Amino acid sequence: MKTTSFAGIDTAISRIVQGSLGLIWGTDAEAFAVLDAAVESGITAFDTAHIYDFDDRGVDRLLGRWLSGRGDRDQLVLMAKGCHPDHEGNARVVPAAISDDISDTLERSGLERLDLWSFHRDDPGVPIGELVDAVNAEVASGRISAWGVSNWTTGRIRDALDYAAKEARVGPVANSAHYSLAAQLAPPWDDVVTLTGRDAEPDRQWHRDVGLPVVAWSSLAGGFLSANVTRSDLEQPDDDHFAEVARCYANVENWARRDRAATVADERGVSLSQVAVAWVLGDDMSTLAITGGATIDEVRQNAAAAEIELTRDERRAILEGPA
Repeated sequence: MKTTSFAGIDTAISRIVQGSLGLIWGTDAEAFAVLDAAVESGITAFDTAHIYDFDDRGVDRLLGRWLSGRGDRDQLVLMAKGCHPDHEGNARVVPAAISDDISDTLERSGLERLDLWSFHRDDPGVPIGELVDAVNAEVASGRISAWGVSNWTTGRIRDALDYAAKEARVGPVANSAHYSLAAQLAPPWDDVVTLTGRDAEPDRQWHRDVGLPVVAWSSLAGGFLSANVTRSDLEQPDDDHFAEVARCYANVENWARRDRAATVADERGVSLSQVAVAWVLGDDMSTLAITGGATIDEVRQNAAAAEIELTRDERRAILEGPA
């Protein structure tokens, strides 16, 4: 498994990040087998979030129970998020919520430290200095090793980096944004920031120029880039999930990209979803991909996607079509 590194985190970070939300509804034995398979496949990074907690179930708790039975905590990277809006939609991007959400995740997981903690959302009405100072206090305390952002605009990330540099603070080391081969036509939730589509090219170029790593979520576009989803599923959706995928991703251009990716997958003897993940990882931005493998086979396929290197011509042909 190819790895990368983030400032402040000593452990090598796999370019595939295991998302575990889909594992919390089964038994611990089933979930632990999948998580063990992830490690055996070379995955060292695991994604969680404060909002991924449902009464006595939750990803924080699951990962904590799993890690307690292993002896390799220092070889694994836990990526947590917080400051998500509450269930009434009220913004919680304030210093007090930073501390509260980190405390909750540590208590739920039984851990003393989180490797990467990221703001799950932003509130541009809160001065950037207040947020940078508050999260730096958490780094100084040792409760988190580094911090990042998710669903922040490039402008706000730039402000955070500028403030950190001016005030001798630690700046964000990664941006978890929506990024995939399929351009996002409409946001699946409020306040989502995407790096897809032509309009986001200046943002992508900024990430390249600055070298800020992108931890891509929904690299399969909600399943649009998986062979498990068919045209008929989206043209006549019979459930809310398919209707949402159709609303956010189904148009002529995205279907054409998907078809061309499927052709490359057939030529290489791999799956459509593997090519879609490889396309994200092969970008000239520094990218990682969060994948939500829920079975041992899915985890192994996701890990194998990290070894697929698409040529420049293949990438161009998938994105743009024949020259």
